[in-house]
Amino acid sequence: LVLEREIFARRVATLGASHQKAILSGNNIGHILIKLRRFPEAKTLLWEQLARSRKALGTQHENSLTLGETYSESSTDNPDAESDELRVAETIMQDVVKTRRRVYGPTHPGTRHSEAQLSLVREQLSACENPA
Repeated sequence: LVLEREIFARRVATLGASHQKAILSGNNIGHILIKLRRFPEAKTLLWEQLARSRKALGTQHENSLTLGETYSESSTDNPDAESDELRVAETIMQDVVKTRRRVYGPTHPGTRHSEAQLSLVREQLSACENPA
């Protein structure tokens, strides 16, 4: 995590916060934070990076799509995620899947991965809203 933060800081300093490499570094930190189960910190960082990526690179850019998936994972990997968090993740993943289908096609591995993530979000949302 320390190394990734250093890379991120250097990329922001040299390339600017909106450069695609800096944004990708932010996504990498988000992944690590999720693995460390630091979900609130991951969500905050990923939300900021997602907004920055969409503004600077566009909603169809691979970094924006990847950040959407990673943000969604910050909810699906969190056993304490609430239904409102999962609804936001569902909305984001619906957009990601729609864009991937249009840009890459339905059989592309990235599209299939996004569809699987959307299914996971929906399963967890259903379980959260309809406890057994």
